[in-house]
Amino acid sequence: MTFHGKQVGLFSDCVTSEWAMKRLLISLFCTLLVAGCFSRTNIPIGDLSNLPQDAGAFNDLVPDTRLISQPEQDAAYHRFLAAHFGPWDQSEPVHSAEDVFWGIRVYGPKKIYGENTLPRSPGWMLRMEQLSCMDSYPSMSRRAIAVTNTSMRVLPTLRPAFYDFAEAGEGFPFDYMQNSLVLAGTPLYASHMSADGAWVMVESRFAFGWVPVTDIGWVDEDFAKTFRSGLYGAVIQDEVPVAKLDGSYQFTANVGTILPYAPARPGSRRIYFHIPVRDRNGNAVLATAALRPEVVDVMPIPATPANFSMIINNMLGRQYGWGGLYQDRDCSSSTMDLMAGFGIYLPRNSSQQVKVGQLFSLEGMDRDEKKKSIISQSTPFLTLIRKPGHIMLYIGQRNGEPVVFHSVWGLKTKTNGKLGRKIIGGAVITTLEPGLEQPDLARPDGILLETVYSASNLPGITEK
Repeated sequence: MTFHGKQVGLFSDCVTSEWAMKRLLISLFCTLLVAGCFSRTNIPIGDLSNLPQDAGAFNDLVPDTRLISQPEQDAAYHRFLAAHFGPWDQSEPVHSAEDVFWGIRVYGPKKIYGENTLPRSPGWMLRMEQLSCMDSYPSMSRRAIAVTNTSMRVLPTLRPAFYDFAEAGEGFPFDYMQNSLVLAGTPLYASHMSADGAWVMVESRFAFGWVPVTDIGWVDEDFAKTFRSGLYGAVIQDEVPVAKLDGSYQFTANVGTILPYAPARPGSRRIYFHIPVRDRNGNAVLATAALRPEVVDVMPIPATPANFSMIINNMLGRQYGWGGLYQDRDCSSSTMDLMAGFGIYLPRNSSQQVKVGQLFSLEGMDRDEKKKSIISQSTPFLTLIRKPGHIMLYIGQRNGEPVVFHSVWGLKTKTNGKLGRKIIGGAVITTLEPGLEQPDLARPDGILLETVYSASNLPGITEK
């Protein structure tokens, strides 16, 4: 799961051509050495070539069949909205100081590395402690909203903190300061301010952490009443630019973005939404944006195989983003964002997501037994499959092989005792045994199915 190398810079124009050639050869040699941290083979991952990257290709369900009854989905949607807007109903933080400042406790004693691959000095963490103002927590109690997509950070900094780049599964992209991406339009509760006034500690329906103060707006009662209108649209495509009616760009909406409808305009084919904008005083004010009808749907989207397949297909190919880094998705944000439009609430991390539904254990089974159990007990699009540190969504089966949608960084490899990764780096459809054809796939722990230990049917599933 790691990028171990660094790019070699260009040499000076004043060196001789012979020396330049030597430098080039050295650079190429170093690049080959770095590549050794990844899989040594160029064999494509079979699942990505052999399986259709089409979420609707692995079940025989009638496309428009409701997988969740209307009353059950309405109840789930009610719970989702209560959680989504819950931060605006708070009068005090949910999380204690021990919770909020866990990053200082955990990472303070550890050797961490910066973006230049060199160890950070002890003074860096001391600076983080000073900025965090731990003794004065909580220092505020205010409603807020994300006015753009923003990174929720463990400590009040955009600077990354990596573990040793030389270790398999560490280094880029695993910035341990990255907690989660917060999408524009997400209601927040603000509990604390950094010493320099640049960062705010916020709580959302799914996570808490530091965000830049310029990425939020303060919410008053009038704004909250209008924004909490009761009729919402869910974005069903990625990379949708959102602009005010005067054409000024505000943010990019992705699957998982939720916005309240604004009044329609006669004769227009566009769909109008309220969006939050930050004014010069830091307050959230309402603006209007117009979106094409094909990029948004009314919540809750009917939970049919056709709708699930359509949205998953729109998410496929999105690059892997640890904790939402670079506004991309990791495994748990993929499942969380997908389910949001259907009004199904999922927490942010995989260990909590699998606890939401009706759990069934796969422990003590061999791989064939696991496959049979998963296929017999699962419902396409509504069953989560869990292994340590990773979550996948069951979407059906092919020739007795369970098939899943997930966002994954890579597969564990091992060559001459050296651990590495075969990079996938995005949202894909695979079996639970991708990479079996890879000669350097770590066995058995590089086989996903070997470490799958439980699955969960989400609430409200119609009995099979």
